[in-house]
Order: sequence, then C-alpha cells, then structure tokens
Amino acid sequence: NTKDCTKELCDNQLSADYLLRYQINVPDDTTADVCDGCTISMELIYEGEAWIGIAFSRNGKMVGSEAVIGLPGENKVQKYNLVGKNPGDVSSSVPLMPESQQTLSDVSIEFKDGQTVMKFTKIMKEEGEIEISPGDNTFIWAHGSSNELGYHSARKAIQLDLSAA
Repeated sequence: NTKDCTKELCDNQLSADYLLRYQINVPDDTTADVCDGCTISMELIYEGEAWIGIAFSRNGKMVGSEAVIGLPGENKVQKYNLVGKNPGDVSSSVPLMPESQQTLSDVSIEFKDGQTVMKFTKIMKEEGEIEISPGDNTFIWAHGSSNELGYHSARKAIQLDLSAA
C-alpha cells in the first residue's frame, strides 16, 4: 500500500499543525534512480498565519543548511543560506541566496481559510548546493509565530525517503 512519489503527491505530517506534500518530477529521458534533471514539487501547509520553511541539510543542524522560506506578508518564496543562529540579526544569520541561485519555479504563498500554504518546485541537484536525493534525505522544517522572519516557534530535523510513502 505504498505510494509512488514520482506519480502522485505524497504526504508527510511534520507535526500536528504542519503538513508536507511532495512529488518528484522525473524527466522522460531518465529514471527515478538516476534522476538526471529531476525536480521536486513541495507544498507546505501550516495551520495558522506565519512564515514557513523547509531546509535541506547534511547533518540535521541548522547552520550549514539551505532553506526555502515563504513570507506570506511579502508574498515571497525564496532560497536562503542558514549561516547563524542570532534571532536578533536575521538578515546576517539567514541571508538570501544570490539572485543566480534563486532558481525555484511555480512558487506561491498564501494565507487562506486559516492556513498558510507555500508551494514551489526545486531542481534536486544544483551546482554548489546540497543535493536532494530521490532516496534518503535530512530535512529541517520550521515555522514562525508571525509573518516576519525571525526565531522559529517550532523546528525539527527529519529523515525522509522521498522514493515512497
């Protein structure tokens, strides 16, 4: 009764009020194992109104990871480097990646019916970035308590095998 996450959206309930839905998009000229040119479409649904994000990590630690963060107040979904842990200086702790690395597509974020919903599609293997594998990955999810990017009111590192759910 497993789902094939290359054929349909798979769900992962990150916490009681935070849901991740994702699907791997495999180009016709490759396979899910090789995944040359694969992208991943993600949808994060938070029960509340706040900034939300998911980071791609080598070791489950925030510093050194790379995140996609959605700011509903600014209607922006962008990629950030997680380099520090100073809640008082978010712009230097969590700087935006350079414009050349802002390669997300199909991005949206909205607050609707009491939920913050962020959607994006990301290239899984990008030069100079942490690779997202079609198999096992370490992700860190987080969300804030308001629309302004600041200290996360909840966060957790998770292991996730993207190939099946």
